[in-house]
Amino acid sequence: MSADLKSKLMKAKIELMTRSAFISTISLSARHIITDTVPTAEVSGTTIKYNPTFIEKLSVGQFAGLMAHECWHLAFQHASRRGNRCPDVWNVAGDYIINWMLNKNGFELPPNGCLDAKYGDGWSTDTVYDDLMKNNPNCGNQLTMKDLPPNAPGEEAPGANSDVVNAIVRAKTQAQISGGQHAGDIPGEILRTIDKLLNPVLPWPVILNRFLDQRVREEYSWARRNRRYRAAYLPSLHSYGLGHLTFAIDTSGSVSDDELTAMLSEIKGIRDVFNPERMTIIDCDSEIHAVHDVNQNTDIMDLAFTGGGGTSFQPVLDYVDKHPTQALIYFTDLYGEDKLDPVEYPIIWICNSEHSPMNIGETIYVNP
Repeated sequence: MSADLKSKLMKAKIELMTRSAFISTISLSARHIITDTVPTAEVSGTTIKYNPTFIEKLSVGQFAGLMAHECWHLAFQHASRRGNRCPDVWNVAGDYIINWMLNKNGFELPPNGCLDAKYGDGWSTDTVYDDLMKNNPNCGNQLTMKDLPPNAPGEEAPGANSDVVNAIVRAKTQAQISGGQHAGDIPGEILRTIDKLLNPVLPWPVILNRFLDQRVREEYSWARRNRRYRAAYLPSLHSYGLGHLTFAIDTSGSVSDDELTAMLSEIKGIRDVFNPERMTIIDCDSEIHAVHDVNQNTDIMDLAFTGGGGTSFQPVLDYVDKHPTQALIYFTDLYGEDKLDPVEYPIIWICNSEHSPMNIGETIYVNP
């Protein structure tokens, strides 16, 4: 990379920092490479590539607009959201949305990009794609774009990427911290995506099993010395199993018999698959009615539950404070206390309503 292009790259990054806390955080989370392996510019995962000949012709302002354009492709997660759609048309649809937004906010853009007032406020990448496809009903991977404007930079490799997700969530947090002029610079399309990332509406057994599987993955521990290194005391890699798991079932009247059966079936499956050292199931509403200690011989499906009153989470949290656990899994509609004090152990709230997420732990919504 020449010194001039390196300087232009740095100036473009600085320009973004003065414009948007959200997109500049995305930019700082990305890896920027100047290479002639791409014709103009493209993003793949959190790596953005720029062609040196292309950006050499751009002003710093236009380069900042190009950088913002690529970062917005990343933020919109256009790659992982594409699905089976025609790649070319999907990319152009994203270009229209991004360029309209950047133009509206006073960014300079490289020439010949996809920009049309028709696809202005109120449109999303999905709706622009559907509209473009009306003129290209037979679109395939080999489609020539003769009926569309020149394809602006931005093609991505498909597939979800955890680094992308982390960058988006981090950028939203930074924008909220900055406040002021930056508080409203995140499009609703992205806010909805972030909400799904942080509070997924997925089959809760899948997510719960994923959470528990993470607890038993191999991890580093200082408990055993790594014999490969004599000069330093380094950790060795070994497996941990599940220790004590605590399940709380809110029986305040909002849980149907079918839901209770599903919860108990899942708890039974967890016992059979993960074989934790110990399990506790708490029957509760506004108070604790029963505490069931479960072992391999317990008929979980035959446990008796009462309740039917209001809901309070604090009695269970107080109980767990006195009876430590590796994780608390709480089945509830979340209509109890709105705010709880932080705790020292992981909590998963499995929510069967549309209540807002709990302020501590991780909230998982039951797929309707």
